[in-house]
Amino acid sequence: MRPAPFVILALIVTTSAAAQSKPQPNIVLTIGGGVVTGHGLWTVDKQPLCLLGGSGVCSGQYDTLRIARTVSPSLIIGASGTYFPWPHLGFHAEISYLGLPLDDTCTPMFLNPDPPNDRAQQMCDNMTADKGTGGTISLFVGATLRAASRKAISPYARFNIGMVNLSTSTTEVVGAYVDAGGIQERQIIEDLNGRGASFMTGFAVGITTPIGAGYQFRLEARDVITSLTRVTGPANDLAIAPTDSRFYHHWGLVMGLDIVLEQKRGRRY
Repeated sequence: MRPAPFVILALIVTTSAAAQSKPQPNIVLTIGGGVVTGHGLWTVDKQPLCLLGGSGVCSGQYDTLRIARTVSPSLIIGASGTYFPWPHLGFHAEISYLGLPLDDTCTPMFLNPDPPNDRAQQMCDNMTADKGTGGTISLFVGATLRAASRKAISPYARFNIGMVNLSTSTTEVVGAYVDAGGIQERQIIEDLNGRGASFMTGFAVGITTPIGAGYQFRLEARDVITSLTRVTGPANDLAIAPTDSRFYHHWGLVMGLDIVLEQKRGRRY
């Protein structure tokens, strides 16, 4: 007995679907977030600070402070786009909030008597109490290498190059205290270079996996390497301190949602 026509048609469709490989994402928009580690930035073990007289001039007596600055752990929130002109090689661009807030710790090493306000002690206490100031925006481009792009799990590696824009100075230190005239500020270390853009590079590895029609889940570990200016010694009476620049590693873990805007259909075998 001949099989019914609809049975033959069902077999053809089933065989065709089984022979069809999964589609390959070509243009992907990613929205993601995660965390990035912090690190020590610089320390001045003995920062002299002249005790000011009643007229605001140096009295010739010096307090001594220990000032340490660190980059605190923070969040990463950003968006990126990736285009694959070839199956295994693509190009990407990303803009993200990187954070990297600055946190100061001040310890009095020696203080002269300064009644009734104890200005140096107040400045130290206020610097230590202020937590995590500032934020950083990163903008970078790079190349993406991927494998098994049609499989359930596709690993990839990325190389990045770009810039970060710092919203606060990495070297400037200002102390605040209260006296009879109200809240006063004193420049302890001045930033002569100013804040602004800084070079960055880095790399990342991760995986993507489909979670529905036109969507993927992304998990990525990355290293963001940025050039930051640091203080290398105590400031003088004019609040001028020696500085240099150094590259720092910021390790991050990011999870993201991929929106597949274009994909290449799988081939038939």
